[in-house]
Amino acid sequence: MSKTNKSETSEEKVTPDFNPMIKIIFWNSLGFFFFSFLVPHIVKQFLGFSAIELGFAYASQLFGALISTAFVGYLTDKVSKKLLVLIGSFGRGAGYFVMYFAIIFYSFYIFAVGLFILGFFVGIFWSPLDTLISEKSHKKNRSYAFGKRGGMIGIGNLVGTIISFLIFGLTNYFIPGNIYLVYSPLILFGASNLYAGIVFNRDVDERLTFDDHITTFGIIREDSFSIPQINDSNSETKLKSKMSYIFVLGFTVLMFAFLTTNMNQMLAQPYLQPYLNDDLEVVDPTIVMLILFPSQVIALLIAPKLGRLADKINPILGITVISSLGSLVTWLIINSTTGWIFGLILILDSTFAWGGMLILQNVLSRISKSHRGKIFGVSQWISILGAIIGPILGGFVYVMFGSFAPFFISIFIELSIIPFYIIAIRLLKPYMAEKIE
Repeated sequence: MSKTNKSETSEEKVTPDFNPMIKIIFWNSLGFFFFSFLVPHIVKQFLGFSAIELGFAYASQLFGALISTAFVGYLTDKVSKKLLVLIGSFGRGAGYFVMYFAIIFYSFYIFAVGLFILGFFVGIFWSPLDTLISEKSHKKNRSYAFGKRGGMIGIGNLVGTIISFLIFGLTNYFIPGNIYLVYSPLILFGASNLYAGIVFNRDVDERLTFDDHITTFGIIREDSFSIPQINDSNSETKLKSKMSYIFVLGFTVLMFAFLTTNMNQMLAQPYLQPYLNDDLEVVDPTIVMLILFPSQVIALLIAPKLGRLADKINPILGITVISSLGSLVTWLIINSTTGWIFGLILILDSTFAWGGMLILQNVLSRISKSHRGKIFGVSQWISILGAIIGPILGGFVYVMFGSFAPFFISIFIELSIIPFYIIAIRLLKPYMAEKIE
């Protein structure tokens, strides 16, 4: 293939402003790892609360997101997506600032408020961004487009982790009592979110969709979906009614699967760090960061490659394989004998989780064109509802039955959810707005 043809093929995948839009996510992602490390560290080690309070701390963030995602999907289809991303970025920055001052004042309740604020504006941020990613990419490269988003999160995460590790580790080593400096990365990451919102609002053209882009190049689309035309009006009404019933059933099953999946993920995830501390006796916070860091970054850095693979495989096969391997990896986690083996297995766990997410986001993005914002909003709301239940349930299970219990239960849930995804995808497939043969 000539260089010209390669270039044309590349240009047909996304709009010209897609890559600049994705690059801005770097600034939003600097604090991801430090935040995920900080919540259990602050609640359990710094403030001395139990696993139950840790579960409620996670739930406060998710409850904030639950409120905002209840209406942001509707707003995404009605108002400026850039404005929503700007508001989301500014709100996320504010959440980081509140968390920092909560640590300074040794307040669990202010910390929980900061988590709530962060969750509320995270809910506002992602639905319009995911809608723009869908609108600015080709249907056959949709998983790759979301993988590019993940890759940029990974790069931001990597840089942010290096910064936070240097500040956190060096300050703890040389002046361990100076909490103003130890947790100062929160201020930096709050500011980076403010900057990201401003740049995004300035550089992204939300009016330019992929459909407009390919029309400019004279490319004819074949992916429109319409109900077959039938002369008999009664027959047409019955057909539409039947289609509507099957579509609603399929979407309902899919949302139930999303609910259960996210509940399952958050059932054990908040307790990875306590498991390291209590069972594997890794208590040095700097060592804990080093063990957890690769799993938070490597899967994201390879997300574009995972997306390319996800675009090529049948979603039913992909979900089945990934969920099965994910349950195996969870079993290996609770059978780890050292912190470093634990960290290596977590890399596999994160990779499978991201692969599954890319497949499902591809499916979601193709259900409807005119209601993408609502689709992403509803799915995010349902996912967050499950994620709220997960850490609270996991906290009680952790206290009542031991540290292994959340992970053990997670194995069975992950396997049991496979049939629901298969049923949902099969029911929805004939009614996708963007079909892939």
